[in-house]
Amino acid sequence: MRSFALLVLGATLALASAAFVPSTTQVKYAEKEFLHKQEDLLLLFRHLYEKDWNPQLVAYAKNFHFKESPELFKHEPTSQWAAKLWQYYEHGLLPKGEVFSVYEEHHLEQAIALFRVLYHAKDWDTFYKVAAWARYYCNEGMFVYALTVAVTHRPDLAGFVLPAPYEISPYHFINTEVIQRAQQYKMQGYYGMTKVDGVYSVVIPANYTGWYVHTNTEQKIAYFTEDIGLNSYYYYLHTDYPFWLGGEQFGLRKDRRGELYLFEHQQLLARYYLERLSNDLGHIPEFSWWSPIATGYYPDLQYYNGHSFPTRENHYLADHAQQHADIRQVVSYEKRLRDAIDQGFFMLPDGKLVNLSTPESVDVLGNLIQSNPDSFGSRFFKYVAMYARIIMGAAIEPVEHYQVIPSVLEHYESALRDPVFYQIYKRIVHYYYQFKDHLPKYTYDELHYPGVKIDGVVVDKLQTFFDQFDLDITNAIDIEPEPYVAGKYDGFGEIEYKPDPVVIKARTMRLNHKPFTYKISLTAEKAGKSVVRVFLGPKYDEYGALYTLNANRENFYELDYFVQELTVGKNAITRISTHFNGYVKDRTTFYELYRRVMVGYQGGEQFPLDMTEAHCGFPTRLMLPKGKKGGMPYQLFVIVSPYHEPTVPQYTGFDPVLSCGIGSGARYVDSYAFGYPLDRPIDETVFYKVPNTFFQDVVIYHKSEGDL
Repeated sequence: MRSFALLVLGATLALASAAFVPSTTQVKYAEKEFLHKQEDLLLLFRHLYEKDWNPQLVAYAKNFHFKESPELFKHEPTSQWAAKLWQYYEHGLLPKGEVFSVYEEHHLEQAIALFRVLYHAKDWDTFYKVAAWARYYCNEGMFVYALTVAVTHRPDLAGFVLPAPYEISPYHFINTEVIQRAQQYKMQGYYGMTKVDGVYSVVIPANYTGWYVHTNTEQKIAYFTEDIGLNSYYYYLHTDYPFWLGGEQFGLRKDRRGELYLFEHQQLLARYYLERLSNDLGHIPEFSWWSPIATGYYPDLQYYNGHSFPTRENHYLADHAQQHADIRQVVSYEKRLRDAIDQGFFMLPDGKLVNLSTPESVDVLGNLIQSNPDSFGSRFFKYVAMYARIIMGAAIEPVEHYQVIPSVLEHYESALRDPVFYQIYKRIVHYYYQFKDHLPKYTYDELHYPGVKIDGVVVDKLQTFFDQFDLDITNAIDIEPEPYVAGKYDGFGEIEYKPDPVVIKARTMRLNHKPFTYKISLTAEKAGKSVVRVFLGPKYDEYGALYTLNANRENFYELDYFVQELTVGKNAITRISTHFNGYVKDRTTFYELYRRVMVGYQGGEQFPLDMTEAHCGFPTRLMLPKGKKGGMPYQLFVIVSPYHEPTVPQYTGFDPVLSCGIGSGARYVDSYAFGYPLDRPIDETVFYKVPNTFFQDVVIYHKSEGDL
């Protein structure tokens, strides 16, 4: 595909740089050709379960035969993948309407073949025709998964926007009764809906599962675990770094993927624990493979084909013979991990020793635990988390591979809904800390920034609340297909704006917070480039006891992270929450996104390309835990450190206005360990003497909608 010409707004890169989301105030605007392709891409995801919905897509699918066109792909091995995909098609693709699971080996093999063909298509026309073919002939879930990963990793598709996962497939995010009401509106001829400009519309109130069924106290935080933004974030974390994707070609190991895998899950657990404290819940429970699991989960979700997501009762016990075999495997893998960590090395089949005793070895450990292609020991360690999810999800053993009914834990877009997810990853993150505990504690010199002293930190009043958000769930209903017009769909001609005849939205209540500011006052004896890290953590445990720092370090969540130039003398640093790095705002709904694309294509307002809704960012609404009406005490930890440049300068090899830089090796602002300096055991006799650190007590207040 030729590069797209883009107009650039005259703005400069901000000095502050996010750890994972490119931080820039720069905006680019899409030209007509880009918008044409953007519109075509959006339509691939619309009305996912109706293969005949769009005649143009049907024409592409039926007239394209990549089996006879190996020259359309970039690399010779890809023609083999095309032949393999065609072989699956002739001898049994996963049927349409069945449930796709990335944890089912046969499903994954087909998805990888489709991904490879999409990824290596030599140009846009080939890519799009393969996608249209796959949309028509392949299973819907497999198609979306392979296409999403391909768009994420193809460099020439940087800047293209995909619909939000919860709008592509509302079934993984929205409760059954809401989906049922949406379908009833359609079946009853849009009765009771409002019609404006030829479009029927309605908004259906949606709630969380705890509103209907109180199975255990864990449902007190269903507003957090079932948040559509949080679950979308985790889904995208997987599509950025799939456990099956890696190697030299994709460069994912250049991003410290193993360390990132462990750190991201540690941060999820820390953020989850802060929310638990706000609701008078204690530590994340631990479990035994051989004892009943106290925490049940009723998902209240239903697949498109009518099957309900499996329910796990309280005190669930895995008692099936196959489950026992799987548990024995997991226990064996866990023992090998513990032994390798404690020994400080492990041996490859050829007798070579791999070091696990240096700080940098955390990347090796993370790859081992994820068992990805960039690990050395997948033969011995396998997918601990995958087996754990399958066992704990309580799904029924399928009769055959193409008729599975996976649990919420077996989908990345719904896994965070289940409280057991956090229990599983608490167990896995324990290996991360087991490794870190073998490393030496940071010395005074390693923590100290000579000549820099933090004088104080002042924070605005922190206040959270619940607000409303409308998401487009029109994909949950079937509509009448567009009429076929002979000769109209032979190529990529002009496009016209054709909104759906109906738009159905679900209105959810989500956690949010008022914007706030913090100010850091510090004194520097010399000018220089520094990096500032700000963490939010508990002050007290669930019993009201004051935490010791060493016992509390794993509960701190990285709130902000940026580069700062220091001047000689007094420095005053002001940060506004709306400018914190690593966060993104709510996704634009499909209906509005499609409208903006078409308005831009037809010469109206320009269509901006920026990172404000980047898929690799954490929802900005969720940076603060809920707190309590009378106030909930927490604490900020601030550290200012000398700037250490990363091996590959940030933003090298990708455009930070359009891309998250996955696989570039240039995503990160510096070379410190993720979570520094709370990642290792703390010598408190040294830590509290470091003048470039500061602890500040804060209180988070929660206000009900009527109080605001």
